[in-house]
Amino acid sequence: MKPFTYEEYRYYKKILYPKSIFKLCDTKENYLTKKKKINQPHDKMFKEILEDKEETVKFINEILKLEGTDNELKKDDIEKYNREFITDEFSNIEADIIYKKKEQNIFFLIEHQSTIDYSMPYRILRYNMAIMESAINKRKIRNKEYKLPTIFSFVIYTGDKKWNAQSYLIEKQEKLNGYNQQEFANFEVIDINNYTEEELLHSDRLLPKLMLLEKSNEVEDLGNYIDNIIKTNPNNNQKIFLKKVINYIFNDKINSEKLEEYNIKLGLERGEDSMTLKEKAEKWIDQMIEERGKDIIEKEEVIAQKEEVVAQKEEAVAQKEEEIIKREGKIEQREKYIKMREENINKTKDNFIIGMIKSRIDESTILEITRIDKKELDKIKEKYNLAVVN
Repeated sequence: MKPFTYEEYRYYKKILYPKSIFKLCDTKENYLTKKKKINQPHDKMFKEILEDKEETVKFINEILKLEGTDNELKKDDIEKYNREFITDEFSNIEADIIYKKKEQNIFFLIEHQSTIDYSMPYRILRYNMAIMESAINKRKIRNKEYKLPTIFSFVIYTGDKKWNAQSYLIEKQEKLNGYNQQEFANFEVIDINNYTEEELLHSDRLLPKLMLLEKSNEVEDLGNYIDNIIKTNPNNNQKIFLKKVINYIFNDKINSEKLEEYNIKLGLERGEDSMTLKEKAEKWIDQMIEERGKDIIEKEEVIAQKEEVVAQKEEAVAQKEEEIIKREGKIEQREKYIKMREENINKTKDNFIIGMIKSRIDESTILEITRIDKKELDKIKEKYNLAVVN
């Protein structure tokens, strides 16, 4: 197949989109406001299986015929390209899966179609243009050593009718007689109708086996396909995904006894995807009660810890208060002692002055010896009804 190159990008950007109308939504919020709703569970099924890098890298190797060669891609060679993109005119269209080869600007765009879309060449062109726009490092583009992005586009088609839409944009374009137009924006169509049931069943990948389930129009055929797939001994990851597909995608076509039988054959218990709304609600309530119970226990433990801290603080405060009371008592005793000493000193002083007065010592001498003022001496005389010699 011919990949989408930078030359094609420049050519179509100049002709079709001179004002670069592509927009990239880098944030989850911006993306979710425009993201297409996946109405078909089957579309979601293929998108989920393509989220598995191991499954996807096997798919790429097989389609590009890299299996068994020195250039065969390994699981760790690719990474999901998370920059979901949306165009102005196709605001509700979303590319299914985009992978990027690590350390190289090589991209793998994978679309799933359950119906024929005759606008696919144009859609693929728009996707390729948007990927190219997002991937080019415009600061390095003039560097001689800088490698421009390359994009490989695949469409997995699982409809009943054989794919008859164009796979090249040139096939969709008007033609100028006498001019050999160049091929652009081609993509590889993986049409389920081009494979036999044996080829799909015995692939070591899960994707062809899921394509086989898409071929089942009757419930009986679906059951036979599921039985045959289980007999191929899928690995654990494939079993888990197959269980989800059986219980969720085809839940309405298979009765509960058969569902249990398939889950037993896969060695798995009946999963949440196969539960009724009532069962899911009851399980959710049980989980909620259990979680709330755990929350209450944890909160009670936190409260108990806080109470212990408060009790320790209260005990420390009580000890402080007791110490303060003791100190206040000592201070009070000290004050009483000082007051008693002051009274004793004053009494001794008064007795001394009284003795001097009674000894008929003159007033000026008493004042000089005791160093009291006359006013205080008069109080003592008045208090004890004494007279002093002048």
